[in-house]
Amino acid sequence: MYDVRRLILLRDLAEHTTMTAVSELHGITTSAVSQQLRQLEDEVGTALTRREGRVLRLTHAGRILVDHTARVVAALEEAESAVAATGESVTGVLTLATFQTALGRLALPAAGRLGADHPGLRVRVIDAMPTDSVPAVRRQEIDLAITYTYSFEARELPPGLASEYLLDDPLVLLAPEPLRERARTDGLAAVAHADWIATADGAPAIVSVTFACRQAGFTPRIEHRCGTFDTMAQMVDAGFGVAVLPEMAVAQAHRHLIACPIRNGARQIGVTYRQASLKRPAVAAAVRALRAAAAPLSLAS
Repeated sequence: MYDVRRLILLRDLAEHTTMTAVSELHGITTSAVSQQLRQLEDEVGTALTRREGRVLRLTHAGRILVDHTARVVAALEEAESAVAATGESVTGVLTLATFQTALGRLALPAAGRLGADHPGLRVRVIDAMPTDSVPAVRRQEIDLAITYTYSFEARELPPGLASEYLLDDPLVLLAPEPLRERARTDGLAAVAHADWIATADGAPAIVSVTFACRQAGFTPRIEHRCGTFDTMAQMVDAGFGVAVLPEMAVAQAHRHLIACPIRNGARQIGVTYRQASLKRPAVAAAVRALRAAAAPLSLAS
């Protein structure tokens, strides 16, 4: 019977393509990864990888084995979840990842509810963007992740993962006076010639700006770049330009800057988990707690 830990190393090599990346992922040396994969090849009796330049590619046999590995890992987790469900109480450790603007509104209320309802459960909260947290859920490094996708973007989850919708976080235009009053009347067209404040190219939020402006018939003139939504709002308040932000990311001190909502624009916030883990009592309880935390926010929006 093949060693499951070695199968997981092969699966991660298929995704990351280098021994160095796999070694960093698992906190072991590259020589240890190489040795484990050689032993797996000895067990299988055929080559599982081939080198192409600086990366390793799977052979046909390797791809078949990786496809089966996903089902093996899922079956083992389903077994663990089923055994855990036989217990009378929810115990153990549960790790929840969240992006920063959902921390205070969703993650912490849900974690507080879990602690009150299940004293034997220890909840760990980690700050991580969906680009990092979703792969970590797949690798079983965390149990659940609060994630988002913009309403105009397609989203595909890796095999074995599922996501449950929690609420919409509308996109809004922030503008200084007098642009704010004009935008409340004429929408984005009123700020077509304004300076824009945006995140760096490649960040998910920049797509929301270009999409919204394109829908309004113009290309934004981006003059300023910021790393955080709070800094962007401060710059708008200081009169440097206008910006599009998710409403949840607008602090109370900056809510007077909101000029208008963005038509057909929102972040759809959800919780992502492994399908095989949903029967685990701690995971099921966390999903319920997140639904409860999201309910008043959804009604408010």
